[in-house]
Amino acid sequence: MAMKKTLKWKINFNVPTPPSFSTIPNLTHTFLNAKPPTAPALTHQELQRINLLLPRLCLSDHVSTAIHLTAAALTLPNPPPNPNSLSLSILIHSLTLQPDLKLPMSLLNRIPRGHPYVTPISTMLIASFLRKGRPKDALKVYKWMLRPGSPCDSMVDKSAYGVLVGGLCGGGLVLEGLMVLRDMLRVHLLPGEGLRKRVVGSLLREARVREAMALDRLLPRVGSDGGVDKVLDLLDHYIENWSD
Repeated sequence: MAMKKTLKWKINFNVPTPPSFSTIPNLTHTFLNAKPPTAPALTHQELQRINLLLPRLCLSDHVSTAIHLTAAALTLPNPPPNPNSLSLSILIHSLTLQPDLKLPMSLLNRIPRGHPYVTPISTMLIASFLRKGRPKDALKVYKWMLRPGSPCDSMVDKSAYGVLVGGLCGGGLVLEGLMVLRDMLRVHLLPGEGLRKRVVGSLLREARVREAMALDRLLPRVGSDGGVDKVLDLLDHYIENWSD
């Protein structure tokens, strides 16, 4: 009897779903609109069923419903313990196939301020846009993360910075890559060797040999006393005087 009360406000997993998936919106209606009387966590079995449903929603072009379902699961009083608990990869892939940012932003804006999943999901969107050759859309997601009132209470993490700097530089948006690298250094996150080589290589491909050599000399010492300030001064100079 207690289990029945607990599941009243969760997904009605037992509703049959025909091959056309025509009943999928009804399947999630109870979960999305009902108000929970208590604050139980999803069980392992319920998580498994959500993870089976998300790909089916995406593959049957019910991406909006998949967004509602994901957001509802994340905003439970006791949400899934980590991003890997949900089948987010297929949803992220589907979102970054959309012609614009309406649906990706719909997902991000449904996640509460300060939620621990905001940065991981944003980083997944950035990486997916970059893989699909859409660096400008990846940059828009990054700017959304930094805007006033964004759910990202804390700074963008090193993973997001690294993915974006490397992707922008590799995708030909070198100036934008340098701007994000500057943001990264301003919050005292230091690039690793692989990222340093990618930045320097992108400058060389742009025939900016002098700038590349200067960064190649300073970046390995960025962790030393005064190293960050020297690199920031150099980046400020490059960005302010950049011309195509």
